[in-house]
Formats: sequence, structure tokens, C-alpha cells
Amino acid sequence: MSAAVDMSPVAAAASWLATGSADRSKPVVPQLRQRFGLTALQAVQAMREANLGKARAH
Repeated sequence: MSAAVDMSPVAAAASWLATGSADRSKPVVPQLRQRFGLTALQAVQAMREANLGKARAH
């Protein structure tokens, strides 16, 4: 039995960032806003979550 995991847009964006999928030659906030439909505040929250996740992995 497989269960679909519903992620919030902020969590999905954080996961996307943590995998290195963002184009680092461009500003990250506009990428997050366009790709995930986030507000500027949510984009910053996603960046924080991605950074925390990376820090915990080390």
C-alpha cells in the first residue's frame, strides 16, 4: 500500500532547493515564486528550511 505524501508548497520548494535544482546564476526568490507560486515570505521560509536540512545532514 503506497500513500501519497502531500507537501506544502514551502516544503516542496525547500526540497527542490536542497537538491540543488535551482539555477544559481539567477536570484533564487524569483525562481521560487514563479515555480511554486510562493509569496516572498514563503520563498525565504523555503530557503531557511533547505539550509536547515543541509546543516542537519552534515
